[in-house]
Amino acid sequence: MYLEKAERVKSEKSILRKITDFFDSTSNFRMVFLAVMFLDIRYLYYDLYFAVVIAMFVWSVFLIIKHYIIRKKILKVRFRQIIFVFLLSGLFTVILHGERNLFQNLVTLHWLVVSFFLFFGIHAEKSNIRVKREMKRIFDVIIFITTLIMIVGLVLFAIFPNGLKLFGYSFCIYEGRFVGVIPNANVTAFYAVIAIVLSAFMLRMRKADKTRTAKIRIYYICCIAINSFTILLTDSNSTLLFLIVFLSFLFFYELFKEFSEKKLHTLLFRAAASVLSCVLVVSTLLFLRVSVQNGVSSVLLMRQSEMIVSTTLDANDDNIHLDKAEGDLKNTEKEDDQKRMGHQNTNIDSGRFVLWRQALGLIEKFPVFGIGKENISDYGVEYLGGLRYSDLGGYKYIDFHNGLLTITVSFGLVGLSLFMVFAVTVAKSILKAIFNFKERSRRDGNVLLLIAAFSAAYCVYSMFEVALLLDYTYRVCIFWLIIGLGMSYVQKYSQQYRHTGGKLPPLYDDSSEISYLSKKFGIKKREAKHAR
Repeated sequence: MYLEKAERVKSEKSILRKITDFFDSTSNFRMVFLAVMFLDIRYLYYDLYFAVVIAMFVWSVFLIIKHYIIRKKILKVRFRQIIFVFLLSGLFTVILHGERNLFQNLVTLHWLVVSFFLFFGIHAEKSNIRVKREMKRIFDVIIFITTLIMIVGLVLFAIFPNGLKLFGYSFCIYEGRFVGVIPNANVTAFYAVIAIVLSAFMLRMRKADKTRTAKIRIYYICCIAINSFTILLTDSNSTLLFLIVFLSFLFFYELFKEFSEKKLHTLLFRAAASVLSCVLVVSTLLFLRVSVQNGVSSVLLMRQSEMIVSTTLDANDDNIHLDKAEGDLKNTEKEDDQKRMGHQNTNIDSGRFVLWRQALGLIEKFPVFGIGKENISDYGVEYLGGLRYSDLGGYKYIDFHNGLLTITVSFGLVGLSLFMVFAVTVAKSILKAIFNFKERSRRDGNVLLLIAAFSAAYCVYSMFEVALLLDYTYRVCIFWLIIGLGMSYVQKYSQQYRHTGGKLPPLYDDSSEISYLSKKFGIKKREAKHAR
């Protein structure tokens, strides 16, 4: 009896220990938080979403205090001085306008801390080996779920070509644009493009780790194909621009990676060839998008005509008569035109120019320290002539679909300057690592190069969408997580360089790296060799 009681107590302690260990892990937090942001159920079940966000808020506070303050992991975060000054500037702005939305602005600052330390700060983990292992797990989950969501959306679109309405939202297709199971074409497109980029990452990372088989390669290629087809149907210009910049960056690197060794006429020739190639890429992507959309539109029109229009043959007349009246047929044709794929809004900027003009108006009135992110709605009404519901098409005035403008309005020119210093410093460190450690980067699958291309593409994308920093969504979290992975590679190459006295180990000899990791972080040699 006593033995049974002791075993039960031991089992309960074991379960409690597992729960404690789970919530004590920054890796688990990142996985769960990304899942919550990915599902984004705020529009369907806001009360549940709000409760989950509160729980994540408390969890993140616990992790930041324990791991980054008490255990001093914050000292391992690169460029932390610039981050601190930027956050202090934001805090000053919040206090300066503390009479309005003080609590909401403080919460927004907290999510900035989460982005900078729990996501970007992933490189402060013990080694690049552990970071890569965690990122592979996250990337594989995102790729699989995103591709599955796109497949389900395409199947539903085939079944309901005219769209499906649930909970007050339109699914499958909305205003001529494919949305799938996510009632927003731009969000659908972003999910798809991230799955494409992460598939490219995994192809390179698995090749470097020698875990890429033919089946795995086919799997990732299929994921890229499915998500690419989805992007063409969404007709998202900003996401298409993302792809163009991503591919162009990789192309420019291949042309100019040995810049110092090229002669002037060779450089000029390659510059001209690269410009023409980019034009060709853009033209090809636009042609593919139009062709795919026209093809799908033709199929939709054929199905619609088969369902609506039938023919009868009069015995006394050789002419074929339509069952529907001519006026009804014209109405049907108009309805069919509305079902064609592609933007129905002829306004090329989709209202963004209005948002940007309003942002400049607020910057003009509060240029130095800004007004705080959560005050944009109130100050927009007060200082811009009550444009909250008239000039924005009925949507609440909370963002400008431009990352830098949103930062400037929120934290002023001071905040923008500090953020740009941080961004340029990070970009400089990544580019230096790419060019200074070419052999190491190549042996690692040139993942750091892909991260640089992704960063450039995302920054351009953020000039047209709600992204970059001041919004705790999946789009923001995944960006800072990938940048953190990039800094992990930068840190790895710097440590290798210092450890070997300025001389890099042979390309395919990781003995010095494994020895260094074993001594520095206590990682077993076999584990380090396998994860390399």
